[in-house]
Amino acid sequence: MRRMKSTKTTINPLYHLSLQHECAGHSGPVYAVDGDESFIYTASADKFVTRWNRETGKQDAFAIRCESSPFAIRLLDQKSIIVLGLSNGHMHVIDVQKRKELHLFTQHKVGIFAMHEDEKRQHLFVGDADGFLSVWNTHTFQLKLIIPLCSSKIRAIHSLGESRIAVATNDGEIIVLETEFMNEIHRFYAHEGGTSAFYYDLNSGELISGGKDGMLRWWKDVDFQIIRALPAHKGAIYGIQSIDAQHFVSISRDKSIKVWDNMTQKVIQKVEAKKLGHRHSVNALWSDQKGTIATVGDDHLLRVFRWMSQL
Repeated sequence: MRRMKSTKTTINPLYHLSLQHECAGHSGPVYAVDGDESFIYTASADKFVTRWNRETGKQDAFAIRCESSPFAIRLLDQKSIIVLGLSNGHMHVIDVQKRKELHLFTQHKVGIFAMHEDEKRQHLFVGDADGFLSVWNTHTFQLKLIIPLCSSKIRAIHSLGESRIAVATNDGEIIVLETEFMNEIHRFYAHEGGTSAFYYDLNSGELISGGKDGMLRWWKDVDFQIIRALPAHKGAIYGIQSIDAQHFVSISRDKSIKVWDNMTQKVIQKVEAKKLGHRHSVNALWSDQKGTIATVGDDHLLRVFRWMSQL
């Protein structure tokens, strides 16, 4: 394994994250965020899911009052359905156009922390604090499978191409499963204290993981041998997503947002409180892969950034 030293932040001369909106409306920490072409949805400890106009940054009249704090939200591919995972294990399915609840499921008995949609197979994967993973049909919402995958909290779920998913767990592991029969393919230890986020780069075939140890680690598909590692943040890393083919973003409990160059693995921009960033832990992020980034945190705020040319 080649371990790299922390690198000095340098600003990309061509592009940077520019703050477009700072959105205040929640009265508690914000835990989750998702969006589409028109709106951004946020879920908070105040038990509300709120919707914001992407262009204006204004909160509209749409809001969902939950019976307990929503920890995870997922806007499905058809963009008219939002799924909420709550701290009590309940899963609500809401038609956002009709503003009507379609389903309430109680198969999970503890908090739901991760959800991921496989659009091709029409599957929704849901992970909870006891390590149970459930699989749902996104059109009928029939429960296809629920399995005890691990003995700790499931923190993140994402696809690895078209036929596999990976699951990050609070005991530090990453578990890879094939999606036809949900058989386990790989299981490897990634981060001390827990693996809390990861991102799969389709172009390079590398999985980039982040953990409570503040480290970023690169793993080569298919055998998932470690390629490189570096200290990235001073606190737990809670999210990693791409901006475009050349750049990705990481967020952390250390209050910072960092933009990375994929080729050099160097930070090209760091957003902190004194530079229009969050004042407390940054808990979640969403990217439309087209230059818009939304982040939420313990400061009760949603921030919407645009990846823009400085010229």
